[in-house]
Amino acid sequence: MTPNIKNYPAFITGLRRLAVAVKENAALLPDVTAQVATMEEALNAAEDAKSRQDALKGDRQAATQDMRTALGRAQDMALQLQSAAKFKLGSRNEKLSSFQVVPLRKRGARKSAKLKAQEEALKTQEADLQKQENDLLKMKVELLKKDGPAAAS
Repeated sequence: MTPNIKNYPAFITGLRRLAVAVKENAALLPDVTAQVATMEEALNAAEDAKSRQDALKGDRQAATQDMRTALGRAQDMALQLQSAAKFKLGSRNEKLSSFQVVPLRKRGARKSAKLKAQEEALKTQEADLQKQENDLLKMKVELLKKDGPAAAS
């Protein structure tokens, strides 16, 4: 598998961070040392190929092919390590984020539930406004009644 890498430095950095996270959590993932070693070898091979690619313009195509092959192996090992972390820790464990895996989380309220809540809030606001308008009208009527006889005399 040859990965489509648009940002080589970010890709390498991500794989290096994954390797560090696996080493830091060796107690949680004791049986993945072979995959870490394979991934690090592939990363070193990819970095060697990248340096050859940069140094040798004539042999650039061969170096690019070597780099892509090595990065493909590194990416495969990274997927295996992430899967092992997910298996050992569980798919909902927040510790997965240190292995660059998004844990499963509860979903937010559905749009229909949000709309229903907003509609109910709007109805209560409209009822409050209507009540305030009615109160204002009553106050105006009372003021007119009081001022009415005084204005007539």
